[in-house]
Amino acid sequence: MAVRTAVEDDERALALIDHATWSFEASPAPLWPLETPFFDDRTAPENVLVAHENEHIVGYIKLRPAPMAASSGHVQEVNGFAVAPAHQGRGVGHLLLNAARQEAVNRGTRRITLRVLGTNTRAQALYLAHGYRVEGRLKDQFLLQGRYVDDVLMALELPAPA
Repeated sequence: MAVRTAVEDDERALALIDHATWSFEASPAPLWPLETPFFDDRTAPENVLVAHENEHIVGYIKLRPAPMAASSGHVQEVNGFAVAPAHQGRGVGHLLLNAARQEAVNRGTRRITLRVLGTNTRAQALYLAHGYRVEGRLKDQFLLQGRYVDDVLMALELPAPA
């Protein structure tokens, strides 16, 4: 298992992983058509790390600069993270989070932030195991399938660049 930066040709495989892992437990956004491009003006290939096994993509993590770069250029955001169902529980998520941390350090980042649904306790536990801390909770932020769900704000502090 290895991690590399995504390339344009990964688009279909990444979209398939998104569709295979989508649920209201993981995302407040509705499921999008499979034909919708994975890469767009907000998600460039250079901001996506992919885990692969023998060149078969099994997961990804999006790590992009926070908006308002002038004042938050020291922050990167995780804005998408998925592991193909057949590869879950095999360490792929840990591998991707470690790779994202290293990439953030390489970019001179001081913080990585993310948002996770309050119902996604498995993801929260994974983030906590990697040193992320809960910094806030937007109570009942989403109404998903008739149920109010919190939006949990988490962050990882990184050492200051030398």
